[in-house]
Amino acid sequence: MNGVGGGPTTPTHAITLPPTPDSPRSARRFVLETLRGRLDDDLLDSALLLVTELVTNVVVHAGTAATVDVRQEGSGVRVGVADRHPVRIGMARVKKVDVPRPPSAFSEEADFGLDGLREDGRGLALVDALATSWGTEHRPGGKTVWFRLTTANASAEDPSAEDDAGVTVPAQSRPPRLIARDTARALTAEGEVNELLAQLVDALTVTAGLVRRPGRDGGRVETVATLGVVGEDEEAVAFPLDPTQSSLGELLLWPAPGAGLAGLDVDRIRLATRWMALALGGGDMRRAEERRIGMLSFLAEASDLLAGSLELGHSLALLARLPVPRLAQWCAVYLHRENADPALWSAAHAEESMAGALGVAAADPGGVLMAAVRTASGDRVHSLTAFGGPAMVMVLKARRRVLGVLALGRPEGNAFAADEIDLLADLARRAAFAIDNARLYSRQVELAGTLQAGLRPPELPMIEGLDLGSAYGAAQSAGLDVGGDFFDLLWGPLGWTIAIGDVCGKGAEAATVTGVARAVLRLLTGRGTDLGEVLLELNRTLRDAASAHPNGQGRFCTLAAASITGPASAPDPAPAAGGAQPAGIRLRLFLAGHPQPVVLHADGHASFVGRPGTLLGVLDDDEVSFPGIDVTLGVGESLVFYTDGVIEARDGRDLLGEERLLAAVAGCAGLSAQGIADRVLAVAERFAGGNLRDDVAILVARVPG
Repeated sequence: MNGVGGGPTTPTHAITLPPTPDSPRSARRFVLETLRGRLDDDLLDSALLLVTELVTNVVVHAGTAATVDVRQEGSGVRVGVADRHPVRIGMARVKKVDVPRPPSAFSEEADFGLDGLREDGRGLALVDALATSWGTEHRPGGKTVWFRLTTANASAEDPSAEDDAGVTVPAQSRPPRLIARDTARALTAEGEVNELLAQLVDALTVTAGLVRRPGRDGGRVETVATLGVVGEDEEAVAFPLDPTQSSLGELLLWPAPGAGLAGLDVDRIRLATRWMALALGGGDMRRAEERRIGMLSFLAEASDLLAGSLELGHSLALLARLPVPRLAQWCAVYLHRENADPALWSAAHAEESMAGALGVAAADPGGVLMAAVRTASGDRVHSLTAFGGPAMVMVLKARRRVLGVLALGRPEGNAFAADEIDLLADLARRAAFAIDNARLYSRQVELAGTLQAGLRPPELPMIEGLDLGSAYGAAQSAGLDVGGDFFDLLWGPLGWTIAIGDVCGKGAEAATVTGVARAVLRLLTGRGTDLGEVLLELNRTLRDAASAHPNGQGRFCTLAAASITGPASAPDPAPAAGGAQPAGIRLRLFLAGHPQPVVLHADGHASFVGRPGTLLGVLDDDEVSFPGIDVTLGVGESLVFYTDGVIEARDGRDLLGEERLLAAVAGCAGLSAQGIADRVLAVAERFAGGNLRDDVAILVARVPG
């Protein structure tokens, strides 16, 4: 022992210890001999605990000698623990420094945990919790961690401190002690066991002590605490922590040479082992509760994420990522196929560099995993060995339908616990319903898109003397609903007919009415029926369909239709040089409750055209009126049809309205028919902030110039 004297009021003692397993015990004995009788018992216990933690960190993790210096300060104490490792605290997480280290005296199998002395480790966390103040000092070739302990109501400095500087106090037995309440709050269950073991080793004539218990889930024996150089089990005296529960473990003590059993205070040992049993039992209960809460939290978060996605591919990819790496090293999701092997849809690995190899191996038809996936059935979890470690396969089943298979695996030696298997099975059940919902939603979206596309011609026809353009914008809130907006260009004996309509409402009923309207238009136009008569027949058909409805409720429809009656007469009868020039076209326009179309004149002026008529499908024949007017489109002029979703595009409480529509169309001068349609749609979407509340259909007929 080296005594280094300080000033008359700051006596200092120091010792340097080699990097051996016995050094934490020696440091503890040194501090105990130095401070016995100079500090109250609670401060002394805290000093011993912190020195044990810091010295253990130095000799185990840094692998260098440790220097402990103790300086009494009045009724308190300042203790420093120095190492000879040049890496600063926290630097190892930023930059790896290759420092030569002496051969370790510790067994390769020794398990000292993962909580080393880092800024986020257990050592400094305890120092911060128990010390009055603390800090670190860095120097070339090493660093020092120091802490100061003082009583809350520190009294005057002990006058005997000056006389005792440099005096070595002979080792004595410590009286039976329990851990102070404030100290116990800062310790884990394992920390309490470590300190109780250290107190026993301090008080008894033993060279070392060890506390161990059976490993969880049948694993290898777990060392809970150790102090000193342990020997063979046959040389130790064993005490069960709790005679009624062998699972809590046992205490092993190695008596000093020549001491035998006489140096063991059995009553003190039993008191300590009962405390250890209570600490470990309570710690296990806390961990079990924390584990249960963590599992429930994971399941709730996973369920929310899966339920929040209605896109099938996204749901499957999410399912593959959720268990990795928290519950599994890798995960693969397969989709069921009729009369074929399940298809690998998504795979995830904790190491991104291994994801490609996992995908290849998981999809291998002759692989062990695919064989297990192929034969998986029922609600039972199937266990196997895949890719060198334990794996599980479980069926994804919802509404009595097998949707796919979920496979998960871990590295060798990391078996799935029973509660983890139950958790993953529950995750698979919830994921199956989320996948089934996404699958049904995807089918409905596809069906709705198909029906919606059927309300418009697949492509615009070529009509001599006209340039045609169209645009369609679906409401953002439409989702699965089929809108009632439609347009069509119909050929018949009387020529071409342009029609655009809007059925009130959405969904299957609106689609049905739309289908009826388009069928009647196509049938009667194809027979050469006058457009005015077509509207009367369509009104009668829709009205009759309403009376046949189970609730007597039908859907009304608005329609704007124009039949092309021929070319326009030339304004100048004299033919121009080079031959006759086209003068435009003539149309007969009818409105049945539909907004008036807009004419874009060649000079850039825009105006509404048409006479309003009654809705279709509401009134009797003698109550309806569909006045028709003749419209002439000259060269460079356009006729813009639209549905009410354009003028009803909403910005808060403000509607786009007719005036803004006229301004938007006027700004399209010089554009093609398709350019005009796209520009009007863009104006409506921009005004609504990208959130159209109703479908929008636009059809433009332009006489090219």
